[in-house]
Amino acid sequence: MFRRVEAKFAGPTAIGVLVPQGDRTLVVVRPLALKWDLLPARWDGDSESHPQFCSFSRDEAAGVARRFIEDLKKAREVGCFPVHSFGNEDIGDVGIWVRTSDLVWIACERNPNHPYKPASFTTFAESREAGNALGHYVHPPIGEEQEYYFNTQNFV
Repeated sequence: MFRRVEAKFAGPTAIGVLVPQGDRTLVVVRPLALKWDLLPARWDGDSESHPQFCSFSRDEAAGVARRFIEDLKKAREVGCFPVHSFGNEDIGDVGIWVRTSDLVWIACERNPNHPYKPASFTTFAESREAGNALGHYVHPPIGEEQEYYFNTQNFV
C-alpha cells in the first residue's frame, strides 16, 4: 500500500508531495520516476470551461497535501482507479488527471524554469498508456508498497 518515508530516504519511484514556500502556494505531487507533476485544480465538469489550477494558503496547502494521500489510500482500499483521461481527441488535445474527493490533479510536464502546463496527448489511447504508468504510483498493485514523502521546506 502506501508507506511514508523521509525525503532523504525516498527511492527513485517514490511520490513527493511538495509545498513550496510562500503565503499563497501550490501543492505539487511529483512521481519521481515519471516526467509529469500533478497540480490540483477545480472543475465543474462542464466541457465548455477549463479546469482552474488552485493556490492555497500555507495552512490550506498542508491539509490538501495530507488529503491527497488519504484519498489515494481510500481509493486503493475500495478498488477505485483514480486516473482518468479528459479532453478532445478530435483536435489532438487529451490530458490525464487523478481525481480525489474534492480536486482533480492534472498531469503537467515537468520543465524546470518554465510555468506548468497540462501534458497533452494526441489520442485517448496515448493518454491511457500514460495514465496506466501514472496509475502504478497512485494506485499500486495489491501487495506492492508505494513510498511517499512530504517536502515543505526544500522545494526544487
